[in-house]
Amino acid sequence: MKSTSTFLRRRAVAAAGIAAAAALALSACAPPGAAEPSGDASAPAGETGALKVGYISPTTGNFAVAGQEMVDGWNLYWETQGNEVNGVTIETIVEDDAGNPETSLTKARKLVEQDEVDVIVGPLIANTALAVAEYTASVGVPNLHPVAASDDLTQRNANDLTVRTGSMGGSQANYPGGEWAATEGGFDTAVTLCADYAFGWESCAGFVQGFVENGGEVVEQIWFPNSTTDFSTYASQIQAADADVVYVATAGGAPGPNFLNAYLGLGLDMDKLLVNCCAADQGTLRTMGDSIIGLKSISYWAEGRDSEVVAEFIEAYKEFSDGKVPGAYVAGGYITASLVASVLEENGLVTGEELVSAITEYTFEDSIFGRVQWDEYNNTVGPVYIREVEKLDDGNLYNVPIATFEDVDQWLGRTPEEALAQPTYSQTFQGLE
Repeated sequence: MKSTSTFLRRRAVAAAGIAAAAALALSACAPPGAAEPSGDASAPAGETGALKVGYISPTTGNFAVAGQEMVDGWNLYWETQGNEVNGVTIETIVEDDAGNPETSLTKARKLVEQDEVDVIVGPLIANTALAVAEYTASVGVPNLHPVAASDDLTQRNANDLTVRTGSMGGSQANYPGGEWAATEGGFDTAVTLCADYAFGWESCAGFVQGFVENGGEVVEQIWFPNSTTDFSTYASQIQAADADVVYVATAGGAPGPNFLNAYLGLGLDMDKLLVNCCAADQGTLRTMGDSIIGLKSISYWAEGRDSEVVAEFIEAYKEFSDGKVPGAYVAGGYITASLVASVLEENGLVTGEELVSAITEYTFEDSIFGRVQWDEYNNTVGPVYIREVEKLDDGNLYNVPIATFEDVDQWLGRTPEEALAQPTYSQTFQGLE
């Protein structure tokens, strides 16, 4: 594993030709309304050939809905734009890891050592992502992460070959939610319920720090195993805590609807509930229907945002998926594909560190996520939205922004050195002294 000191270089961030990278009507693989790429437009196209991509995602098991949507986002881009860019053909091999770290690592080794892929995209779950990123860095293969939210992918385990392309770290994405709850939300006390592994610890830590640092008090923290399907006991514990606001962080797929069914089944107040991205993703909205209109959540993705880029992306996905609205997993897969296409269009066939460096030198002025760029640790810096579920004119449910925090980075008000000197987040350490 490389030292994070390898990231103390300064990136020159270019306003590049993917300013609206998620828009669908591309011209020569560059979105409409985008600035020209940096560099000499008359330069040689570069090497042609094939870019072999290994794509790891949990398409079976407890996270299958989220995992398949992550793959769908990737496929949507290549099916609508074509899988050849500037003489480079994209060849994708999809492997299912069922959300299991050992399986994920086995699939990564197979993709690299037998299929000889040039890049691995995924996986989804935090602990699987950490395992794969360590392996791919050791064998010199880039690893792009459309969804995985493990903080340490771009902190303690950061390396020149791992980049978060379509999401944020767990603590990063949820810190603004704590700040909002304590200020604009007007809540004084909170109880939290989070998954008992890295993603849950980090998501809770972000919320807790944002809440406490803005005057709130966390009265109880509750943890559940990632394999939980019945949340009735946890809903009862939340009820007994009697806090002003309830913050809940689940991973993608079934846990979101399962928790909401238990919470609403006890007749608990929706107005007191604030959940993370995954618990209120489109899979949850489609499952729960009108019963969760008004549900508030925190995410870097907001399908109800008033943006031409977002609207075009949604219409394309509706056509691709028989009318479904895309959630964060689809968006992450799609934006990752668009990044790869933009790099190939400008540079021809590039692999290894050159591929990662080219990706992270871009600034999206208005991507499907909003204005996004990358820091020196290959992590995204961009907006976080406080969202509320609404039914819009097409009859579908959307997460509509009610507050926006721009330029959110992964350090939560600290310097990188201060943040990295802390212990990793856990049940017992949530970032507070």
